[in-house]
Amino acid sequence: MDRVHYKTVVISDVHMGTPFSKIGEVTRFLGRLSCERLVLAGDIIDGWQLKQVDDKWTVQESAFFSVIMKMLEKDQTEVVYVTGNHDDFLDNITPCQLFFISFVNEYLIEDFGKRYVVIHGHAFDSITTQFRWIAKLGGLAYNGLLRFNNLWNKAREKNGKEKYSFSKAIKHGVKRTVNLISGFESDLAEFARFRKCDGIICGHIHHPEDKILKYGIRYLNCGDWVESLSALAEDDSGEWKLLRYSDLVTE
Repeated sequence: MDRVHYKTVVISDVHMGTPFSKIGEVTRFLGRLSCERLVLAGDIIDGWQLKQVDDKWTVQESAFFSVIMKMLEKDQTEVVYVTGNHDDFLDNITPCQLFFISFVNEYLIEDFGKRYVVIHGHAFDSITTQFRWIAKLGGLAYNGLLRFNNLWNKAREKNGKEKYSFSKAIKHGVKRTVNLISGFESDLAEFARFRKCDGIICGHIHHPEDKILKYGIRYLNCGDWVESLSALAEDDSGEWKLLRYSDLVTE
């Protein structure tokens, strides 16, 4: 099957090591494309979960990195790993380059006269930065919701009803409330303006987004690979768009 080519692809929040990571889907998704630059925008590996359980690394996780290594070798793809809060154990080594992958805390994309700064986004989330224990408690609660959501949707399918993710709706509602309180998007715009950028790209909140903030700053969020199964892609003319798993992979 011919692969779709993009100049840049950005994914985040795969949360490898958690039971609800769609690691198989993201691996198939990456296998359907080629790109000059792949940016992993944080929380790819869930260090919080891996610290608790020893047997979370499986063949699927190995397959994910195998696809990335093939992109490095066959396509000469530049691979950049921007650290997040769940993989903050990598902060101890950033910035550095290992196995031809660059590990950084932020990354600047300059194409076609436009500048975009890529960060994970947790630094502008007041709950994550100031109340880490609440963030971890929220992660446990979210996993509980996902478990219940799976059981609930199985019952809905038996009754001929469509799946519905109330866990995603609740998480997004909570994140929106936190964002309003903490000024998350406003702070992103200020940061992008300070870095003299036209836009800012991040993950963290598990909700894909493409909108204009104050100062005309374009805010792009690549979503996650737990529920939204989405990414960001830049084409050869410098245009950015949101990509869904179903855009490239047909089951």
